[in-house]
Amino acid sequence: MLGVEHLTVKYGNHVALMDATVRFDEGSFSAIIGPNGAGKSTLLKTMVGLLPDHQNAVRFGEGHHARKCIAYVPQQQTLDWGFPVTVWDAAMMGRTGRLGWLKWPGKKDRDIVTDALKETGVYELRHRHIGALSGGQRQRVLLSRMLARQGHLLLLDEPMTGVDAATQEQLMALLRAQADKGRAVVMVTHDLEQARRWCDHLVLVNRRIIADGTPQQVYTPQNIEATFSSSFLGHMHAEA
Repeated sequence: MLGVEHLTVKYGNHVALMDATVRFDEGSFSAIIGPNGAGKSTLLKTMVGLLPDHQNAVRFGEGHHARKCIAYVPQQQTLDWGFPVTVWDAAMMGRTGRLGWLKWPGKKDRDIVTDALKETGVYELRHRHIGALSGGQRQRVLLSRMLARQGHLLLLDEPMTGVDAATQEQLMALLRAQADKGRAVVMVTHDLEQARRWCDHLVLVNRRIIADGTPQQVYTPQNIEATFSSSFLGHMHAEA
């Protein structure tokens, strides 16, 4: 389990997220949905540890050793794809947290990376430089690195951006399969319809948690309007 309790995040005087409480359980495929600037990535990055948790609001389930259990996929455009590494090297980086910086990967690590590359469909590209990959192939490499880490909590920040529709369906099926294996999968997305089809847990965010539950519970006209209407954003600015 991973979650936050009464999390508020500010950038200076700007309130990015207000009094957010939500949990993500193992075996569930969750989508955090909202417009640009709504606090989706802020919530994800705070749980990952990329933003400070001054309130100690992040909660981990029993048996999870804090953030060692997290495997994180950042937004694709935030990475340097000109870095001189191959697909194999990039996926092997997922083992760094398990190995430490001074240890070389062994047979077990190589087998784990091989399985991850095969599962994401890029094993045949393992010797190719990452800069020569298409957008969909790059996203598969990031997912390979995530799987190689073998975390119980999989957090992904807009993993479908820049990926064609056919590849999106394949990647969503892969993520759904990870949840079915007992992992907690949490994805930030703008695509409400895609999330409704694949996920069993939706969280609508617009500077605060608007709705949290199953697609049937969350997908209502009132919740959609509160999440995506500019008037609600204006209301939040007034409160801040």
